[in-house]
This record gives sequence, structure tokens and C-alpha cells, in this order.
Amino acid sequence: MELPYGSEAELHSAVLSLATLLTFSVVGAVVASRHPRNIIGWILCTIGLVVGLGTLASGYAEFWLASGWGSQSLGETAAWFASLWWTLLVFVPTTFLLLLFPDGRLPSPRWRPVAWLAGLGISGFVVGVALEAGRLEDFPQLVNPYGVDSLVVGVIGVGGSIMLGGSMVASAASVIVRLRHAGRVERQQIKWLAYGVRWW
Repeated sequence: MELPYGSEAELHSAVLSLATLLTFSVVGAVVASRHPRNIIGWILCTIGLVVGLGTLASGYAEFWLASGWGSQSLGETAAWFASLWWTLLVFVPTTFLLLLFPDGRLPSPRWRPVAWLAGLGISGFVVGVALEAGRLEDFPQLVNPYGVDSLVVGVIGVGGSIMLGGSMVASAASVIVRLRHAGRVERQQIKWLAYGVRWW
């Protein structure tokens, strides 16, 4: 079964992936090099790495499906990861990036439960998606090679979704709280963050 290479949708997807990869990687590298103790830079670099690996995996999976050349296990694993990596791209920025911006620290120790909630929520949701039995969302020709037909997996995924929803709302609220007590420089940084989120 062949996939339609060279379509306009694929071109837009490639351009978007490249723009996302460069944005996170370049900004993350600049922040990490100038402020190595600020975890924001390392989070951005990690997201850029995940985007790069996800794009590479998606390309290899499409190539393997179209040509039939290469290892089946590697092709299926690439398709599995390509159907999964978006979770980190979406949920890490909307939780930890908002919660820790701009200095890499929580607004106060009282926000630690939110960080734990975000970590557990992301982990649960990713596990739920990664182990969900059935066909892969982005590659419906393939069945999830790591799928587990278990009620426990579904419960973990649903629990992760609930925790993620709460942590995302709380993380957004933390930006507002931080803005109310911010100095002039920090206010400008938060405004740039708001502009970046709006563009993204």
C-alpha cells in the first residue's frame, strides 16, 4: 500500500515541523547557553529533540510502508512513535513551561502539587496512548505493536487526562499570578511568552 508522496498537505506538515523544530531548538539553545541553571532552556531543547525524532520516525514509517524495504519491527516502532510524540509537544509546554517560566522556578513552594499533578498526568496520558490496543491513529494500516488489551491501561489513560486538564488550568493560572507580582523585566518576558503562545 502506497502513501501519496509530494502532496500539498505533506509539504505544509514538513514546513510546520521544521519551523517548530527550529523555534524550540534555537530558543532553547540560546537560553541554556546563557543561563544553564534555568530549566526552561533545557525543556525547550528537549521538545526540539522530540519534534526532530518524531518527524524522522514519521518519515521512515511512511517510507517503509510505501516501499516495503527495511525491518518490519523498526518500521512498526517508528509508526508507533510517530503516532505518540505529539503528546509531549502539546502537554509539556502547556504545563511545565507555563508553570516555570521565566526563571525556571515555581512561583512559590505552594505550586509543587501542580508540578506533581502535571508530571503524573503527562505520564499517565502517554502510557495510555502508547499501550492502547488497536490501530495506530496516524497509521491506521498498522496495529499498535505494543498495544495491551487491558482495562488498566484505559484507566491510566483516563486518569492521566483528568490530571492533565487540572494541571493545565492551574499552570495557566500560575502565569497570571506571576504577572501580578512581577517586576518590569519579568512582565516583558511574560508578554513575549503570551505572544509566542498566540503565534503557536
